[in-house]
Amino acid sequence: MATYNGAKYIKEQLDSIIPQLREDDELIVSDDASKDNTLKIVESYNDPRIKIFHNENHGVAHNFENAMREATGDLIYFADQDDVWLPGKLDKMEKFLTEGGYDTILCNCSLVDANLNVIKERHYDEKWPMKKSLLRNIINNCWLGACMCFTKQVKDACMPFPPKVVAHDLWVSYYAQKHFKCGYQDEVLQLYRRHENTVSFTGGKSTNSLYFRIAYRAYLAWHILWR
Repeated sequence: MATYNGAKYIKEQLDSIIPQLREDDELIVSDDASKDNTLKIVESYNDPRIKIFHNENHGVAHNFENAMREATGDLIYFADQDDVWLPGKLDKMEKFLTEGGYDTILCNCSLVDANLNVIKERHYDEKWPMKKSLLRNIINNCWLGACMCFTKQVKDACMPFPPKVVAHDLWVSYYAQKHFKCGYQDEVLQLYRRHENTVSFTGGKSTNSLYFRIAYRAYLAWHILWR
């Protein structure tokens, strides 16, 4: 989990994740110099499975990269500080990944507003959003980091991030789609919250210029193909 001034929503997310953790699981929290009570809320759980680290490079992508670097488990789940996991998400995704022989998987989610009112029941309408080729996904992305689970092998292969990466999930997912076996679990397993301080553009319109979007995707594609 990458955190930054997330005090408003983070307790709901922690309360949805912690009951799903097993004794040998860990919740890595990488904090990007929060100025509110985010870390106090996290520390208040006094749970040895929660491990807090501080991000020195700053920015969302580097914050998630820092969390990945510290993760020691066989499976890694990205978690946003303001979402809510539905019961059974961890176990269901692990079972789906293991039984399917996948290295990286994506589950479905519901888009909700700040108060968890449903905006869209199923974010992915398609039964198989990853039927697109890697090139088509680079042009029109289907991946959503908060819905991903991937193996340690994927983590080790895509670390460190290229220096200009600004979206952690695009880098990891595109790299995984090129070099590993990926799958889609068509079950809503979390609530993906959209609010005034949301960082990503899922469920909304990107404010980045067309030039930036093309140049950035070309940058990712070059690194994916030549690493």
